[in-house]
Amino acid sequence: MKPLHRVLVIAAAVVVAVVIVGVVIVLRPAPPPPVDSARLRAAVTTEAVTAHLQALQQVAEANQGNRAAGTPGYSASVDYVAARLEEAGYRTQRQQFSYERPDFTRATLGRTLPTRTDYTVARDYRPLAYSGAGSVTAEVTGVDLSLDGERTTTSGCEAADFSGFSRGNIALVQRGTCPFAAKVDNAVAAGAGGVVILNQGDDQNRRGLFAGTLGRQAGVPVVATTFELGVEWASVPRTVLALAVESTVTTVTTENLIADTASGAADHTVVIGAHLDGVAEGPGINDNGSGVAAVLETAVQFADLGVQPRNRVRFAFWGAEEDGLHGSEHYVAGLDDAARREISVYLNLDMIGSPHPVASVYGGGAPASGWPAGSGEIQAVLTDFLTSVGVTPQTVTFRASDHASFLSAGIPAGGLFTGADDGADPCYHQACDRLETIDRDMLGLMADAAAHAALTYAQAPR
Repeated sequence: MKPLHRVLVIAAAVVVAVVIVGVVIVLRPAPPPPVDSARLRAAVTTEAVTAHLQALQQVAEANQGNRAAGTPGYSASVDYVAARLEEAGYRTQRQQFSYERPDFTRATLGRTLPTRTDYTVARDYRPLAYSGAGSVTAEVTGVDLSLDGERTTTSGCEAADFSGFSRGNIALVQRGTCPFAAKVDNAVAAGAGGVVILNQGDDQNRRGLFAGTLGRQAGVPVVATTFELGVEWASVPRTVLALAVESTVTTVTTENLIADTASGAADHTVVIGAHLDGVAEGPGINDNGSGVAAVLETAVQFADLGVQPRNRVRFAFWGAEEDGLHGSEHYVAGLDDAARREISVYLNLDMIGSPHPVASVYGGGAPASGWPAGSGEIQAVLTDFLTSVGVTPQTVTFRASDHASFLSAGIPAGGLFTGADDGADPCYHQACDRLETIDRDMLGLMADAAAHAALTYAQAPR
């Protein structure tokens, strides 16, 4: 999953607004009729899902420790998933695409005043993806920092946070509340020559160095640093840093993997997907081997049990999500109007086995919220299932995963998530995102919920 910056939790109630002759009528559309998914859920075992995770971890270990898009680790991951699908009787399709990825080739950071100190990249600081290239030596200015944990701060999320900021200085902002890109945009507008983002520091899991992406090219150098170093720089008056980032743009060619059920109405296609790539920092077992394993095992058991879906089900494994949702965006962009209308719903699984999990479903409420009509019914199907087994899920509204590509195309979407920030996954985007850290009970529960929702929509009346 792309980096999250505070997940918004909302009420589970779902409404859809229909405008008729200028009058807004609020309806509560019913989800599809319930199905008996017990046989499918019994077949989608935690052990089988975990076996896929073990295989993906072995792929990473054999390929420089990661499964990032455009690497041999990613290619081997695609090969593994394709082989399992083909063994189950599916015909697979590989959908190739290319995109441009900015990579930093060299970075330096040092303090020149009040004392000279040189810092080490990947230990003390790390350029964010899409950091601008360039160099700046300037005084550091803290922007609405909260270094004692006593208050919530927007720290760069609002233009007003930069009141009194001296143009040309390096802005020191704190992680949290809004996307990194919003902080950088406001800093640049205020005249910052560079931006340093310190970790939030509100608990022990948010004090060290972290990875992040801006999602689009910045005009100034931008790096992340630890909470400890950020506090040090903010606490010493007239601290001057020398920051330089050199970067290149690399063309990456990678692929999506898609497989369809052999039967079912094509004009009511149900797509269930997960991103198959990870970050370069580690094997990516929770993010997002967990979602991949659940989608894959659901597909395998659909075939092994001989499920005859009323509606076609498309199992999709996206590439380059971590670099900006490129795989799902490429897929959606390639749909003409007729093909877009054929997709009735999209179900997304991203991070469903977090070490300290918070069971959550995606939801956006009424169409006025920007989530297409029908998204609320998906939320209801997932929420009702989890509630029926004694779990009351939270609702999250982020768009930092592949469902955003479908929402932007007007396709109803929903999904499952168990947390990244706020301690839910201390190994998020790190080398320790391994099988050993997965909460297997939650993984099994979320796999059950995914299988139930997939079967519900596969058999929904047209």
